[in-house]
Amino acid sequence: MTTVATILNRASRQLLSGTVEERNKLASTINSSATSVVTTYDVGGLRAGNVCEIDSELLYIWAADANTKTLTVERGYLGTTAASHTSGAVITVSPRFPRAQMFDMVNAEIDDLSSSMNGLYRVVSVDLYYNGSDRQIDITGSGTILELIDVRLRYLADDHPIVTGARLSTGLPTSDFPSGNTLVLDDSVMAGDLRVRYKSAFTRASSESSDLTTNCLLPATCDDIVELGLAIRMMSAREIKRNFIESQGDTRRSDEVPPGSVRDSFTSLVRLRRERIAAESARLKVQYPIKFRK
Repeated sequence: MTTVATILNRASRQLLSGTVEERNKLASTINSSATSVVTTYDVGGLRAGNVCEIDSELLYIWAADANTKTLTVERGYLGTTAASHTSGAVITVSPRFPRAQMFDMVNAEIDDLSSSMNGLYRVVSVDLYYNGSDRQIDITGSGTILELIDVRLRYLADDHPIVTGARLSTGLPTSDFPSGNTLVLDDSVMAGDLRVRYKSAFTRASSESSDLTTNCLLPATCDDIVELGLAIRMMSAREIKRNFIESQGDTRRSDEVPPGSVRDSFTSLVRLRRERIAAESARLKVQYPIKFRK
């Protein structure tokens, strides 16, 4: 079982490459509206004007009292969700890769894998009963359908021939066809049970506890692709940041880290991701080969 949280942790280890971010802990539980935060240890880098992270929430620090170890904060900074946090929760000072941003990038990666360019998908099977007379049948419970794979008729218990002349129609009125997707039968087909198989997109994660296989419906072999895609997406922002001309936040000299160094550092990751997607696509082509029918 691989959850989104597992992917975030793996990607963080890879992105930080041994760099240890300054951390602290909550001294007591806070609710989603509390603006006063007490830390367990000395405030250290938790200073006014800085940002910290608790779980997946970013907090902007308006004031910091070193004597009482108390921070006055703005909750839900940069669009993150203000939430309750338990005593002992880790506070990360100025996180380089905020978890809320990483979570959004995981969902962007899941969406991208099902794009026509990458060509990955999940296979959904639906059993329908055909009355032998209707030309169009609602594909019950279907969401977004990328492509129809095949349709088989249960002729006998040991004989399920492929139905020729069957095609997919989408975007139909839900008042007539609840799912908006129908199976169109251009040739006559006898009444009976139909097994419809189609390609569908993967499902977005709803939280860090979402399982990539159970909830997002990705095959387990795609875990590393999501992790690679996440790392690439997060590193691209680092190249943008280093080009800010208003101030120089990095202490290293420009000749030590010339422009393009960050971009070049993930070129190998881009290539590896591309190769892994091609491998998964090839696996699907073997399992579900294209069939040509007259």
